[in-house]
Amino acid sequence: MNAKFTDFIRKNLLLVSLTILTRVVIFWFGFRLLADFLYFNDPRNVDVDLKGWMTPRFIGITYDLPRELVFEVLELSPESARGQRLRFVAEDLGLTLDELTEKVRAAAKVYRAANP
Repeated sequence: MNAKFTDFIRKNLLLVSLTILTRVVIFWFGFRLLADFLYFNDPRNVDVDLKGWMTPRFIGITYDLPRELVFEVLELSPESARGQRLRFVAEDLGLTLDELTEKVRAAAKVYRAANP
């Protein structure tokens, strides 16, 4: 490397490090934004069968339902629902994930009929 460049990096190590870190963070969030955009705008990912790893937020996005309705269908309060996995929600309700999927789909159908 050029001696001037090396001296510059040594004298400004903090600023160079912050610049690199900032670019990595911007790239990461930009990638996540693009990946989520592509995933949730793909018709194959709309009204999917619920899986145990999913969260109430995921239901709201994929079924295009308001948060309040999702909490009502899952019988959760907004405070208790944060990050809670659907396998635990189904257990608490005494339902299987298939039954919970049908319950969410029925609520989505009613909501969409009332809000075209």
